[in-house]
Parts: sequence; structure tokens; C-alpha cells
Amino acid sequence: MNRFGSRLAALLITLSALPVWAVTIHINHGYGREFPIAIVPFGGQKGWPEDVWPSAVVRKDLEGSGWFKVLPSHDYLAQPHHDREVEGHFNDWRLLKVGGLLIGHMQRQPGGRVDVGFRLYDVNGGTQLQALRYVVSPAQLRAVGNTIANIVYQHWTGVRGVFNTRIAFVRMYPAGAPGHYLYKLEVADAEGHGRHVILRSREPIMSPRWSPHGHRLTYVSFATGWPAVYIQDVATGQIRRVAAFHGLNGAPAFSPDGAHLALCLSKSGYPEIYVMNVATGHLRQLTFGPNINTEPSWSPGGGHIVFTSNRSGGPQIYEMTSDGGDKERLTFSGRYNADASFSPNGKWLTLVSRRAGQYHAAVFELADSTLELLTATSLDESPTFAPNGQEILYSTVVADHRVLATVSLNGRGHRILGLRGGDVTDPAWSPFRHP
Repeated sequence: MNRFGSRLAALLITLSALPVWAVTIHINHGYGREFPIAIVPFGGQKGWPEDVWPSAVVRKDLEGSGWFKVLPSHDYLAQPHHDREVEGHFNDWRLLKVGGLLIGHMQRQPGGRVDVGFRLYDVNGGTQLQALRYVVSPAQLRAVGNTIANIVYQHWTGVRGVFNTRIAFVRMYPAGAPGHYLYKLEVADAEGHGRHVILRSREPIMSPRWSPHGHRLTYVSFATGWPAVYIQDVATGQIRRVAAFHGLNGAPAFSPDGAHLALCLSKSGYPEIYVMNVATGHLRQLTFGPNINTEPSWSPGGGHIVFTSNRSGGPQIYEMTSDGGDKERLTFSGRYNADASFSPNGKWLTLVSRRAGQYHAAVFELADSTLELLTATSLDESPTFAPNGQEILYSTVVADHRVLATVSLNGRGHRILGLRGGDVTDPAWSPFRHP
């Protein structure tokens, strides 16, 4: 399942397991209705590569979210690009049983820039909801499509869209002799486009996590031959090593205020959870052996930390206060539950749960201890919530390669990110961008 250096799960899984406790489990096949919408191909976009067409980007974003059903364009009775072509024709769209309509156009401007305009309509109400224009460089066309998708998504869900956020991940390529790899820590947009490399190494890189404002990444690197924890500024590339103690240094996670790191250290003998003051390096130990305690993650308010421990006999999720008090076991279903992190609203955990020898991305509702498996894939790792809490990004295996995939919280939206080359692991979804 997970690599020893990144998650310690190879140790956890070999330990004796508890009997299965009674708790409700649901295999989530989706619930609720998808909102039906028509997205008319924008006028003037055929002169551009199809993968940057704003209407195509919007379509892909909304379909992958699990909350929208986009009517195929060949079913449309008309292909309007301007307001005058829509007014008085809402009945034509009502016949298609769509609730929303998006139209737009593109036009080249002097100097090489592109004018992109769109209009969004409520078909049932027969009203225009939004009309905006952007004048951008060709390199920004995909970002414009993501911005329009955010507007559409938020209007009908009431939740902020994540299509202009970023993801971090590790890519590993075979390099030289068998068993040797080149590792790259990369950042891309939420669809996997616009990739750029943050760090290259011949030694493993793992467990990247974003700072609360999205300016820094913390991660584990074996660059010196032994695992150490680093913090790197994404924009400047400035790197600082913050934990290189004897033994394991792993699983770092920023506190919500960015002032502290929770991490796993084995400098006292057993893998334990510590909290480090980022500015001073001062450490406070929160768990005490003889157990394996790893994979800490902070609650949104910073008052609690969830972690994986084998103290009950097998890997399960526990919660404690951020000063190490009131430790409580959360998961009782199944013999393997690990790698948990909170949703942005604090109501859910995402985690990896093993069933019948297969590892699935799952969600755990804290209010009623309900565990839901969200995927049908069998080797899922490192699930992480989108900053709006409506999607989960994870690593899985497709055709013998590790890839990144997303699943919506309602279990309905599934997509594989278009990241080609090498094996892609250890994803982390950024927070919303801040100045």
C-alpha cells in the first residue's frame, strides 16, 4: 500500500488487527440531482486549440464536479452567441429540460490579446444572471474558462468553485539502472495543466502539504540519504530544513495559522506525533509509545489533531486536542483505516479504508461515525479535500501506473487528471489563493 518512509503503513498493516466493530457502512453510489445546464460552444473559438476553448474548459470542470449534467451540444436547437439570440427563445431551452444556459464569444484583439465574453441565464426564470468580459493573453484562456466555471458552480451550488486552485504532487521516473528513479515535486492547476517543477532529486520526495495561504510547501526529502522535513517557498524556491533528527522525520502538516507543524518523529525510539514552532524550532511531544503514531492532520480551527495509530492492534484513526489531551479512537469499522485529514468545514474526514484487501478513498462523518467508500479502485493513497470540501483528490493505480484522480463528495463525479509520464503520487490540494 503506502511506502514506509511516507506513511509507515507497511508497518501498521503487519500488526495484529482488532475484530470488526458494528458501525454503519455505505458504499456511496451518489445521491441528489445533477443540475442540468447547456453550454453553447463559444463563437470564434475554433481558431484556437480545443484544449483551451473556454466553453470546453467549463464543460469539463462542471461535468467532473459531480453536481452538473451538461447537455450534449448536438441536442441544442440553436447555437446562440449573443443576448439578442437568447431573448424570447427560452421556451426552446425549456423543451430540453435544462435549468441553466451559458453562451459566449471570443475575438482576437490588436496586440495579440483575446476578448472573451460570456452570459449566464436562468432558463426557468427567463433571466440573465451574469454578463462579463475578459481581455487576456492567449496563455490565460484556460484560466478564463476555469473562472467562468467557478461563477457557474457557485451560483447553483452556493459553494465557491475550486477550478482556479492548485495541486502539488510527486512524480517519479525510472532513471538509469533498475530501481533508480528521478523524483520531482511539481505544482499544477487543479486539472493538472500548467505544471512546473518545485524540486528535483535522485532521492525520494514525499508527503507535500500546503501552508494555509498557499505560499509554502512542507515535505519530506531523502536528499541527504535520510528522511528530513523541509519548508519551501513556492514562488522563490527558498528552502529551509526544519527537522533532521535521528530516525524518522515525516508526515508534516501546517497548523491553520501556519505557525506550527505537526509531524512524526522517532527520535525517542517510537514514531510519535510532535508539534513544532516553525519560527523557533521548539518541539512539544503529543503521543507516547510503545506504539506507532503517525500522519497528523489539524482540524480547521486548530484545536484538534487526527492521526493514525496502531495502539488498538491495527491502524485506526484517533483524535486528540492540539496539546495532546483527550485522545479518542474514531474509526471502528474494518481493520485498516489510515491517512485521515479534515474537510474545510470540520464535519468530515477523508481517509484510506481497506475492504477485502483493497484500499479505497473514503469519507468519515464525525457527527454520526458513518464511513462511506467513494471509489471502486483498489490501491488508493493520500486522499486530500479540495478547499471547498466538495471533492477529494487521491493517488490510485490505472493500467499499472500511479495516477491522480478526483471524486466528488457525493460519489458521482469521477475523473482522472491528465498527467502523463512517470508515476504520480502524494497529492495535496492547495487552499484558495490569498494575496
